Amino acid sequence: MVANLVQNAIVHNLPAGGTVTVHTGSGHDASVLRVENTGHRIPPELVPTLTEPFQRGTRRVRSDEHAGVGLGLAIVHSIVRAHHGTLDLAPRPAGGLRATVRLPAATAPDRPR
Repeated sequence: MVANLVQNAIVHNLPAGGTVTVHTGSGHDASVLRVENTGHRIPPELVPTLTEPFQRGTRRVRSDEHAGVGLGLAIVHSIVRAHHGTLDLAPRPAGGLRATVRLPAATAPDRPR
């Protein structure tokens, strides 16, 4: 999941001077991962389609074998759902995308008394 998010942020980044940032955190009920890049501006109406298989979003900077076919965010979305979490994708105002994953905190299994 993390590798797909970071790879997606790299592939969709600016050709020069772009950045990718990864933030992690936790609260009392969830762990949070946020991956952001400084890519091209993304129309808000495109964002809901990015987790659909084979959707490639805006143009890619890379066109080599690392460019992918549009499965990265679909795979991430499936992994997040399998762990009862949420995936929020939001275009950044200056360009790029912010992907936020929230996974519920693990609970210890009940122990016999």
